[in-house]
Amino acid sequence: MAELSQFERVRTERTRWLVALGACLSLIAWQFLVPRSRKGVTRPVLLRAGHDQQGLVATEPDEAEHPKTASEPTDWALSPIAFIYVGLLVLLVIVPFVLIAAYPTSLPDVDRNLSIAPPGPRLETDAQAQLQRFRAEEEKRLNGYYWVDKQKGIVHIPIEQAMKKLAATGVPGFPKGQQ
Repeated sequence: MAELSQFERVRTERTRWLVALGACLSLIAWQFLVPRSRKGVTRPVLLRAGHDQQGLVATEPDEAEHPKTASEPTDWALSPIAFIYVGLLVLLVIVPFVLIAAYPTSLPDVDRNLSIAPPGPRLETDAQAQLQRFRAEEEKRLNGYYWVDKQKGIVHIPIEQAMKKLAATGVPGFPKGQQ
């Protein structure tokens, strides 16, 4: 197998250290986040006057005031929740430094100016000349004579002459105006 370059060895070693650090942090977080059973936990006892020999009866506070209400014995304490928030904050601060260490050869994103202008569309190389040619073709089409269909005898005439002829003869089937 080919020997790894010095850069690849450093990167591999760095990755191993990051994985080990992540595993240690996961184990520490597991200890704080996993809820523990509260079977062995003693609850506070409320002493009230009662009928026993010493005149006091030990009752639990919830049972004395609300005898039919039960509580959840496996609720999470506030410390794991606070640990999660602090851990997220630390994670958000540490992750950029881990990324900088993992990718040391990446280019810095300091200069955001374009060094090379992207080429524009090359559709019209000489727009003014093309516009002049287009307008000349349109003028020729509007003001010139040419065959539309030679077999049927259809000829194109200039638009001005067509408008004068239409005004003089009118449209077939259209009512004529009063003069």
